[in-house]
Amino acid sequence: MNRTAFKKLFKATGPAILPVIHVLDNEQAERNVRTTIQEGAPGVFLINHDFDVDTFLPIIRHIRQTFPALWLGVNFLAVTGKHAFPILVQLEQGGFAVDAYWGDDARINEKSGLGEQPEAEEIIEARRQCGWSGLYFGGTAFKKQKPVAPQDYASAASIAGYYMDVVTTSGSATGEQAQLTKVEAFRQALQDKPLAIASGITPDNITDYANHVDAVLVATGINYAGDFYNIDPARLRLLIRTVNRFESRSLHSEAKSDTGDRDNRWYLSLMAPRSRGEKYAWLDPSSAYINAGSFNTILDDLLEPFTSADVDVVAGFDAAGFVLGAAMAARLGKGFLTIRKGGKIPVDFDSVPMTNYSGQTESMEMRKPAFSPGTRVLLVDQWIETGGTMTAGISLVERQDGIVAGIAAVCIEENNATKMMRQKYKTASCVMPGSTIQAQCNVQTLDSFKSFKPDLTFPAIGKDD
Repeated sequence: MNRTAFKKLFKATGPAILPVIHVLDNEQAERNVRTTIQEGAPGVFLINHDFDVDTFLPIIRHIRQTFPALWLGVNFLAVTGKHAFPILVQLEQGGFAVDAYWGDDARINEKSGLGEQPEAEEIIEARRQCGWSGLYFGGTAFKKQKPVAPQDYASAASIAGYYMDVVTTSGSATGEQAQLTKVEAFRQALQDKPLAIASGITPDNITDYANHVDAVLVATGINYAGDFYNIDPARLRLLIRTVNRFESRSLHSEAKSDTGDRDNRWYLSLMAPRSRGEKYAWLDPSSAYINAGSFNTILDDLLEPFTSADVDVVAGFDAAGFVLGAAMAARLGKGFLTIRKGGKIPVDFDSVPMTNYSGQTESMEMRKPAFSPGTRVLLVDQWIETGGTMTAGISLVERQDGIVAGIAAVCIEENNATKMMRQKYKTASCVMPGSTIQAQCNVQTLDSFKSFKPDLTFPAIGKDD
């Protein structure tokens, strides 16, 4: 397997963030897996830090049964693949397939050549004989194993690349980040083979490693402070968003904001000016959505103030708000509610009259009942101009005793109505209040229109190179 094929598994251009859960019991493991899913991690590893393999197996079965579509890896502490692979085959035959095995020690001897690796050969032979087909992450120059001298890092990595799918290294101890020179030596020796890193990765240092590694196996860097067993969703979210932003910058390293915006949100220059006449909106923000890096960065910025703990359901406005709202709901792991223009809902509904941005009177409608009293609703639209549509949505939510958890839009133009919204509700927008581009939006023209060219490259995260 090469790096491109590995990244394609996770639909990513940068490193896949794979949280490691130190398992205690079914409830604790399941709760932490749900956290990783809600925060957008593409998979998890489970490890039996405090008990033996036999005690661990029922927990693996429970997690696989509860999350049948989850990308699931395991680590049997202090067990090499020689003994692990037959166990994994038994799990698979029982209907509990595991996608990857991570062994802390792949038994690589950096002082010998490829034909002189008897223990590594035994592991590979065990895998071949039992027929296990998952990915093998093999620890090389790994913490708490036989030390490897820095001058031998390249040799160890080169040999390891022959025996496993994903060479995996670490810092010198739990929670200690690997020296960058070590990771660089591994990357150069492995060439196009996947490389994973464990220990010491945090949102503060991930960008130092992001170009070199293809997966991050992370526990202490995303756990609650002083808690070895439970993932802090805010820390995991920040790590994932940091990687996403790094990927976006890499994909668009030459993109510059033409607006002088103090946040340098480069994707705003991808919004297209109107070309069809004054009865249409003055710009098209959706021209920035078709670019994968731009669209995902927009979602990152709109979700910045909100966590999955703040929101019960996301509601989007007909029709452009459906795009952003549904995507944000998926990121948060929440359900999605549509707020429709009049005459489209085929069930009982509430209706509120409003005046839209073009001065026309229409109504906004929401199914009835839509949720239980006390439900926290995040309202999402593409653009807030006069505030009429959003005000109608707020009224619909509050009529059913819902709570407006927040408001999000690409831009919230500045007027008396939107000023009151910002004062009363938590808000998020891609166009930052007080910025140069905010002033341009208020008068409905952007400096970037002068040099606008459609982006027809559409680079996709996870697309083959």
